[in-house]
Amino acid sequence: MQTSSDQTELVQRKPILSARQVAITVIFGAIAGAFELLQITIPGYLPGVNFSLSGIWLSLSTMIGGPIVGLIVAFVDAITGQVGIIGWPGFAIHVLILAALYPRVYRIENPTRRLVGYLIITMIALFFQYWWWIALYSFVLQIIPFKAQLVLQFGYAYWVYLAIYFLIPALVLARAPQFVAPEWRWPWQREEPETATETETASRPT
Repeated sequence: MQTSSDQTELVQRKPILSARQVAITVIFGAIAGAFELLQITIPGYLPGVNFSLSGIWLSLSTMIGGPIVGLIVAFVDAITGQVGIIGWPGFAIHVLILAALYPRVYRIENPTRRLVGYLIITMIALFFQYWWWIALYSFVLQIIPFKAQLVLQFGYAYWVYLAIYFLIPALVLARAPQFVAPEWRWPWQREEPETATETETASRPT
């Protein structure tokens, strides 16, 4: 007869995404896909290509759910969007940079400084994302020459997209910061173990 000490200890592993993150993925993925399929966009970008509103859903999903959620939402948006799957790496660049910097910005106590910090990291993420689109439109799709792209993108389109990526997420961050709290970890990060004091307090009878 086996004793409890001889039995194999089963280690319960947590799923990659929590139930909350799955729900965020479904909600924002559905919104992003619906906007693209219904072609709810802002005209005036390139011939046959309008300003997509995907930056709103990409930003909010990353802020609330973390990088994996943001990448999935961006993937859904890409495959249903005007450019297709070849646009996903550009979105992925933005998601990863935003996820890396956003938790530090969120921890800024002063609301005004927090919004300024969020604007700065959005500008940084969008700047690096834009080099993917410049290369895509100039060298892969060959829609516009490289030099003309630089003038068009950073002289005009970048600022329109900055407003799209920044305004609504910033409004939520300012008015309801608890809804965009970064309660997530990177896949390789582990939960901090309970301290001895916390364990003693939790096990103490009341």
